[in-house]
Amino acid sequence: MRTIFMALTAALFSATVGAQHQFLVFGDMPYSPIDEALLTPPAGPLYQGVRQTPHHFIVHVGDIKAGAVACTDHVLRGNYQLVSNLSERPFVYTPGDNDWTDCDRKGLSTRYDELERLSFVRKEFAVHTVALHDYERQPELPENQAWRIEQVQYLTVHVVGTNNGRAQILKSHKKQALQAVKKRDQHNIQWLKRHADKDLTAMVVFFQADIFRSSSGQGVCSDNNRKCDGFAVYRQYLDKLAQHSDYPILVVHGDTSEFCFSQRQSQLWHLNAPGDFQVLDIAHVTVNVDSAKPFQVSPLLTNSAIPRCEDGG
Repeated sequence: MRTIFMALTAALFSATVGAQHQFLVFGDMPYSPIDEALLTPPAGPLYQGVRQTPHHFIVHVGDIKAGAVACTDHVLRGNYQLVSNLSERPFVYTPGDNDWTDCDRKGLSTRYDELERLSFVRKEFAVHTVALHDYERQPELPENQAWRIEQVQYLTVHVVGTNNGRAQILKSHKKQALQAVKKRDQHNIQWLKRHADKDLTAMVVFFQADIFRSSSGQGVCSDNNRKCDGFAVYRQYLDKLAQHSDYPILVVHGDTSEFCFSQRQSQLWHLNAPGDFQVLDIAHVTVNVDSAKPFQVSPLLTNSAIPRCEDGG
């Protein structure tokens, strides 16, 4: 039966995946037994939906556990195994705040130093080569990944919620943690600039944080501005890149509960992937650079229309 299924799947891919690139993306799950049931083979509806939907690869944009669940080795490993085995196609993961920076929250049964948890996530989940064309990891931040399909550039950058790791530093040394954030910002921007090739036909960028939501702080972060907006540098860079590029750019993130899709005034396309209790689904994205709408998005489990994102753009 498995041989027949794989043969049918291969035929489906060869018939539908050509000039158009297709991928699946979700985040903020599993948070509960309900999520786990949806994702668990062989009967889980999301598991079945993934196996029946053509795609080149599948991406999880962070938060592989609920914020109220302790970040134990067992939980992180078990949940990663569940989401990474959904598809026989390549799997890509970028960390979320629930996976490391929020592991020091008060009220958790076991609290961790967030930098120690970041080290664990890197050691466990950012060491393997993924079977994608021109695939690479950034040496300084191995969780940052990049790959290409034809002239479409895909990449992840490590941007997380909790004001990009600047807020609620409860167990790590604060100065050390903030220095680590500063270095991560620098390497993230370098990674983006390195792959913003003039010869591209499209770019898709994945990260966890909803950078388009208002932050409690204001202004770009610096050594002298601690109460700052940890996402401002990314909004500004990506909006400017979209304004001046000859190719369309799509940003895909999780972190907030909305499942929405729209285009900002800067021409930057914006997809808030499903997940986070309220929308237990996975998005199917088609990239077609010859279309007036280069990115088309649909959910796996429903036929509901996807609302526009309220991002102030």
